[in-house]
Amino acid sequence: MSVGFKAVQWNRRKIIYDAILIAGVALFVGTFMTVGALRSPPSDNLAWINLRIQALGTCAFTMLTIILTIGPLARLSPRFFLPLLYNRRHFGVLTFFVALAHAYS
Repeated sequence: MSVGFKAVQWNRRKIIYDAILIAGVALFVGTFMTVGALRSPPSDNLAWINLRIQALGTCAFTMLTIILTIGPLARLSPRFFLPLLYNRRHFGVLTFFVALAHAYS
């Protein structure tokens, strides 16, 4: 940790990283809801809400698991995982918003 506060310096790599993360979340939640609806079609509006809650909760838990594994993986293979470690804060903030959407649903 640094001594003083340092704002996020946006660059092209971080914007692309965030776009990939957002697309990944949308793909995960969309796939989860599509497969869930095909396996057992929701009968009413409450069943759709329950499916959305499950999708967002599963996505948040998966994202948290990935965030927690980035640190040890960056030590094992720095060449591949060090860029992920560099942008881990963005991943954590997006995880918070997905978990907040899960709690709000």
